[in-house]
Amino acid sequence: MILIADSGSTKCSWALCDKKGNLIEEISTIGFNPYFIEYDIIIAKLKKTQLDKYKEHVTDVFFYGAGCSLLEKRKIIESPLRHFFKNANINIRHDLEAACLATYTGRENITCILGTGSNSCFYNGKDITTHAPSLGFILGDEASGNYFGRKILNMYFNNLLTDELAKELEEEFETDISIIQKNIYNNRANVFLAKYFPFIIKNKNHPLIEELIQNALAEFITLHIKPFKKHQKIEINFIGSVAFFLSEEIEKIITKNNLKIGQIIKNPIQKLITFHILKTNSEDTLYQPIEKFFPAGITTTRNTPV
Repeated sequence: MILIADSGSTKCSWALCDKKGNLIEEISTIGFNPYFIEYDIIIAKLKKTQLDKYKEHVTDVFFYGAGCSLLEKRKIIESPLRHFFKNANINIRHDLEAACLATYTGRENITCILGTGSNSCFYNGKDITTHAPSLGFILGDEASGNYFGRKILNMYFNNLLTDELAKELEEEFETDISIIQKNIYNNRANVFLAKYFPFIIKNKNHPLIEELIQNALAEFITLHIKPFKKHQKIEINFIGSVAFFLSEEIEKIITKNNLKIGQIIKNPIQKLITFHILKTNSEDTLYQPIEKFFPAGITTTRNTPV
């Protein structure tokens, strides 16, 4: 059996398949981001799922995760997975690679992630290049779920929301400052902040929220798309729940900036299944090192257009 996982900070989607690509189980857990999770928690979460029943039969695990660009961080995820799936080859990759594989159509492109966090890269079918390192939810993550959470809470506590919007936020979301502070000073603050994103979607046609969305997307384009040298010539793809629910707004602002919109996909898991099954059946690469058919890796070039 082959197990494929796509993990953000909030949620991880798992697809257990046979070697022909038939889906046996589809499972969801919390996100396994190595910056915010530990060995014991990963083991405990896996034991509570149907994967515990199949763990001895899994031969290969392909895990794509947020926060997994560095080898030291990949090891944090690899160790418990290797312990849990004792008979499997464990392959840990960055979620940018999953996004690239899911949206690639044979042409070089810029691929963006807008979920709990945000990121972008240039992909030519072989190499992934980012123009700057991901700065995380404190310094970066523009236009992400946690970014919008920060913004809406800031507006609320500084009395910048209308009475109507403030009342709705109070009725449907946490606005007790003591509870909020407790959550933002723990190791999953980005996930907590992203929980406010549904408020943005529900009220996205309100002038105040509409302006917030436009400013956030404009900032993302300025910082994460325009630094790429070919940004006006190639398609720009988006992956993630934030991108999916703001697809209309993204298409409008991309067009406004004379850029080319590509695909907008909520979750890449189905395309990852197709990718791995095709590679397995056509090239007999299931037991080959993953580098044989994966992108070589991610290269970061700060302040250097690609």
